[in-house]
Amino acid sequence: MIWMGIVYVLMGVVYLIYSILRRDKVTYFSREYRRTSEMKVVKSSEFLMLQLKVSIFNSIYLFIYGILIIIFNLNNIFFIAGFLPFHFINLLLIIKSKTKGYVDYKIGENYK
Repeated sequence: MIWMGIVYVLMGVVYLIYSILRRDKVTYFSREYRRTSEMKVVKSSEFLMLQLKVSIFNSIYLFIYGILIIIFNLNNIFFIAGFLPFHFINLLLIIKSKTKGYVDYKIGENYK
């Protein structure tokens, strides 16, 4: 079970490096919003700063969760369930940026 924790720790470190290197690019991971909406960034510097903060929080979450898996030797279900908060935090980025007025969405139509 230690290798599962190491996977999370490595994912946290890699995601932290990725988020710092790509801090000036718009990335969001919610498939539902990407598939059915068109996003227009209104305030780009504020949105990118919020996105960087959320990405750093996500990488810290992955790192700490991996350490907890290693320390407590958790089962496989905890390895699988650990990905759910990652996507929930990214969904919170979308909701928070919409409420603060950093982005504008057109939801409900298919924009492929």
